[in-house]
Amino acid sequence: MSKSPPLIGIGTRIRKSPYFDSNIKYGVTGFTVYNKMYLPTGFSGPEKEYESLIKDVTFGDFAAERQIEINGPDAYKFVRYIQPRNLEKCEIGFCKYILLTDQNGGIINDACLLRLEENKFWISPGDGDVILWLQGLAINSNMDVSIHEPDASPLQISGPKSGKLIQKLFNGEHDDLGYYKARQTSLDDIPMVIARTGWSGELSYELYLQNRKLGNKLFDMVHDAAVEFNGRVIAPNTIRTIEGGILSYGSDFGREHNPFTIGLGRLVDVDQETDFIGKEALKKIKENGLTEKLVGLELEGEAIKKAPENFWRVINDDKKIGRVSRAFFSPRLQKNIALAIVHIDFSEEGTEIIVESPNGNYPGKVVKLPWFNADKETHLD
Repeated sequence: MSKSPPLIGIGTRIRKSPYFDSNIKYGVTGFTVYNKMYLPTGFSGPEKEYESLIKDVTFGDFAAERQIEINGPDAYKFVRYIQPRNLEKCEIGFCKYILLTDQNGGIINDACLLRLEENKFWISPGDGDVILWLQGLAINSNMDVSIHEPDASPLQISGPKSGKLIQKLFNGEHDDLGYYKARQTSLDDIPMVIARTGWSGELSYELYLQNRKLGNKLFDMVHDAAVEFNGRVIAPNTIRTIEGGILSYGSDFGREHNPFTIGLGRLVDVDQETDFIGKEALKKIKENGLTEKLVGLELEGEAIKKAPENFWRVINDDKKIGRVSRAFFSPRLQKNIALAIVHIDFSEEGTEIIVESPNGNYPGKVVKLPWFNADKETHLD
């Protein structure tokens, strides 16, 4: 007889999001801890949530995607210093995907950067102590900046009908909001920033609530408006993010990896005049080439219905050549798909490998990422 999975204890030590009561109301089945906050892990199951995500519209509590505000006279200069992307064209209202690197070129975290004012930025990182890293850097930078966590909690809306849901909620006010753009707004006197960003693989918007006391009110408003579009409450979806090659810090990669290893060299400009942390190290890594690479895998065998609890070994001729971080069965592809980091000699498309799992071995091959790109069209017509 199978045992019930262990439960996560709910208490005062871990923060609750502004949408916590709504999660309970709408049937959350589990939580994890992310950025020291409870993050939902499921409602109706990954397959049902996936179907709604790719066909209709979904929404959910992404408040554990905490924001770090950087403001002050040297805010822009500081943001240039902490990451390797060239931000000369980052205007007010722009959002950029960035990587924070250390002095050795290792990745501290990945993040979405929002420029809200001339000298006011939000950084939205993955799980980790990024705010402590940035505050430490600021103290020793001789730059005039202030760094703190603002009252900002994303509610994410995703799926092909998300544009129509936003149109309904805001009476068309944000129909012109471009991809990876953001602006200040409100909904029924609820203050927020709306952005065309999101960790889903589909067309997404994020409503950055700026008054945590109004979280459940906002959640109910979105829920009621979404009924017309077959809306469903969901948690972050493993299937769709694997399909989209959308990476998760601490799982798919970590500080021991560099931007080139995970296929994000486009976010590194070692030729820009601006100095940044890890610039010399990243120059050397780029010149010397890679020893390992993040790849996609397609695996034969029984459908994977539960994501790995530990890294699965990737082997070739009985020799370990890498590890799988996330794997699941894709209903659209009718295949098991996975994300893995493997030795560079085994990273070419078509390379045959074997993945060891607690349920047995999965033979497979290396494939190109992603399987499906993110949809960037709003579909308002």
